[in-house]
Amino acid sequence: MDDTLLWNGANTGNSIHADQGPDFPTVLQGWRLRREWEAHLRVFCGEWRSLSPDDPDDPYLATMNGCANQRFLIRWRSIGGVPVRFGCGTVAGDVGTIVENELPAPAVRGWAELHGCGWPLWQFVGQKNGSNLGDIAVAVQYWVASA
Repeated sequence: MDDTLLWNGANTGNSIHADQGPDFPTVLQGWRLRREWEAHLRVFCGEWRSLSPDDPDDPYLATMNGCANQRFLIRWRSIGGVPVRFGCGTVAGDVGTIVENELPAPAVRGWAELHGCGWPLWQFVGQKNGSNLGDIAVAVQYWVASA
């Protein structure tokens, strides 16, 4: 199967998946690639963490308005192979991001296609060795609707 078919751009909701996932597409029907970047996050036990809208180099531009006008394609992996919880939510005004969907089990890698109001969310799973934090490597494609 052609991996680019897995990123269809027609999804109006958020979808999250465990495992390596497909390569990023070079074309997404009805969309124009605005930019692509990589980020690293430190995640902790008991606290959901997402990409930052305040990063001056690569802000994550999810918004409460115009959810259908942009898409985020995300691929991630846990640095060191430690499983983490992965979910997604929707920007919800002054109450922050609400977790709407979560993988059924912690994973060491995953991928997601999110609408323009969607946020990827990670949370570390405590380890027997007492560690309560982990690092995540994230790659993002930001697509906007073409005219």
